[in-house]
Parts: sequence; structure tokens; C-alpha cells
Amino acid sequence: MKLLNVLSIVICLLAWVVTAACNQASQPTVNVPPEVKPVKHYYLKGKVVSIDKRAKMLNVDSEGIPGFMEPMTMPYKIKPESGLDQLHPGDSITADLLVQDEGAGAWLENVAVTGHSPPSQKK
Repeated sequence: MKLLNVLSIVICLLAWVVTAACNQASQPTVNVPPEVKPVKHYYLKGKVVSIDKRAKMLNVDSEGIPGFMEPMTMPYKIKPESGLDQLHPGDSITADLLVQDEGAGAWLENVAVTGHSPPSQKK
């Protein structure tokens, strides 16, 4: 009779260990990073229309980008933001336009001045 009690306890313990091991194995052990949205790169060529340092935005009258957009004037964020300090209305620029899918935004990087605005003439 004692052997039957010991055997019952061993079976219960074994069942508990297997259940605990299965529950632990079903839990993720690695943190999965959130999905990274793809970023598309385009070459932009245009002219600085205005700069809004408060909003950290640059309005650019750009040429068309084949397969993406027609010529238009629109605001862009610029990265790094310190690049705004080197730009002036009327400057011709080239830049990398980065567009993140699903409305996450667009911004300019690697902005290069290819022509400076004419100096303002004061009378």
C-alpha cells in the first residue's frame, strides 16, 4: 500500500513538472523588435523657397521625380536639423529624399547647395 502512495506522488510530481515545462517553453524568450517600416530613397533637385526654423522645415520647389511625384513645392523636414543654418531662400539644392511607407513621413538628408541665391540688393 505504501508503494502505491509513493507511486501516486511520483506520478503527480511528474505531471506537474511536464506541465510547468510546457508552459515555460510556450513563452517567448527573445524580445522581438517592432516591425521596421521600409524607407524609399529618391534624388531631389530643387530650389529653396523658404525656411521655417521654428517648425524645422524647409519649403522646396522641386523638379519632378520620375515614378514618384510631379514637380511641386512642398515642405520637408531636414536631417540633421542643423543643415537649415546653411541654407537660404533662392539656393539651388540637391538632396536625398527619404520616404517612409504608411504615412510615417518624408525628410531630406545629404542636402548640398549647388547654387547660391543672388545677394539681396538694398537701395
